[in-house]
Amino acid sequence: RFPTELHMVLSIAENDGFDDIVSWQAHGRCFSVRKKQEFVDKILSSYFGQSKIASFQRQLSMYGFLRLTQGPDRGCYYHELFLKHKLYLCQDITRT
Repeated sequence: RFPTELHMVLSIAENDGFDDIVSWQAHGRCFSVRKKQEFVDKILSSYFGQSKIASFQRQLSMYGFLRLTQGPDRGCYYHELFLKHKLYLCQDITRT
């Protein structure tokens, strides 16, 4: 399922050194796509079988993720059950 795959991709990004493209914020409660074109070219096609950022954003929306518009995490994506080091919570994220 999408949330679990996304969580795993963020872990892979951190471990394999491409967290300059996509990564968790330091507090682990939201994530950021830092380099959109590289994200599309290297990650979306490889891990999600998609070629457009809009499709990825639509998936996030369907699972209840919010794009933060204010504060230090502006531009990041957040879901109350999507937390760093808590992969097991992804099973409770449902598609709307």
